[in-house]
Amino acid sequence: MTEVTGRVRDTRDAPVPGAAVTLVDSGGQQIARGATGPDGGYRLPAPGRGVHVLIASAPAYRPEAVTLTVGDTAAVLDLVLDSATGLGGVVRSAATGAPVADATVTLADARGEVVGSYISGQGGEYSFGALPAGTYTLAVNAPGYRPSAVAVHMTDASVRQDLELAEAAVIHGTVNVRDLPRPWPRITVSLLDESGVLARRTFAGEDGHYAFHDLEPGTYTVVATSYAPVRKAARVGGGDTRLDVRLT
Repeated sequence: MTEVTGRVRDTRDAPVPGAAVTLVDSGGQQIARGATGPDGGYRLPAPGRGVHVLIASAPAYRPEAVTLTVGDTAAVLDLVLDSATGLGGVVRSAATGAPVADATVTLADARGEVVGSYISGQGGEYSFGALPAGTYTLAVNAPGYRPSAVAVHMTDASVRQDLELAEAAVIHGTVNVRDLPRPWPRITVSLLDESGVLARRTFAGEDGHYAFHDLEPGTYTVVATSYAPVRKAARVGGGDTRLDVRLT
């Protein structure tokens, strides 16, 4: 019995340890399988003379297959693996630059189909494996922050795309209705920006509660309307602002 030996390295001539190396015959039957060592080296037994195919694969690399002829002596064959395209980065707070853990990062293709999602780690890191070339949309959200989305164009190289999340302001409260018979009429709650332009509109629930999420810092006016409208002003930064409104 002879053997096939060699090394697996990347395009920078660095060894690729832990790569799976498989030897198959011309009919596709597996002959031997192993893994590269710390130096990228491998050694596989071969049953004898013939034409075989050697396959090498490793995470973050494109697999490679090479035809070789095994004779009466050991065959030596080195393989070079190209890095696969990948996408990764870090999710950070736009205000402090601190990493944001447990953020949900969603990746969608050009048709809007979700192709993957990732929960950022303790250092805010996220990553997606090999991706076909094309344009993608990265969307990220986390409690206490405003959702964000960016477009990313993938080619034949890995792409790093850090993501920033701005703190989200929330206005919420309860509309209290006095001297109105139950059930209450539908109560419209409008949110006006500093210029008096309508920014959001919602309806109070059966318990009178309302909420506006993902607001930019600034000064807003809340208008609750049932019969005679009632206005209240609120200034928000990051975090929650409670503003109750009473209708009479």
